[in-house]
Amino acid sequence: MVEPIINIEDVTLENVVEKIKEFYKEDEWNFITVNGTDIKGELQIDWLFSKYNNKNIIQIFRTVVDFNQKIPSIVPIIPSAWLAEWELADMFDVDVENAAKGVFIAPDSIKAPLRADTKL
Repeated sequence: MVEPIINIEDVTLENVVEKIKEFYKEDEWNFITVNGTDIKGELQIDWLFSKYNNKNIIQIFRTVVDFNQKIPSIVPIIPSAWLAEWELADMFDVDVENAAKGVFIAPDSIKAPLRADTKL
């Protein structure tokens, strides 16, 4: 098995859209997803991409933010990102630019099920 080559670039909420816009070439990179992880009461966000001609080359843009910060959308660059962004909004009860909530969880479900402080 070939070991993946993973490049992680730290970004801020203020520059993530510009960084991804500069980086992303739709015929070269596959957008995988936007992933969230609760890290001791803060939200780590990873935007993941893989190279089309070599799936072992992974590019990650990463930031860590407070749960109350507004997260910018990359949908103007990558239209299919809406799905991952809306899921992030539901699973962590965060404000993602132009994302609707209530798509991935029922109205009577527990809010923010992936946050560490959520009582299940």
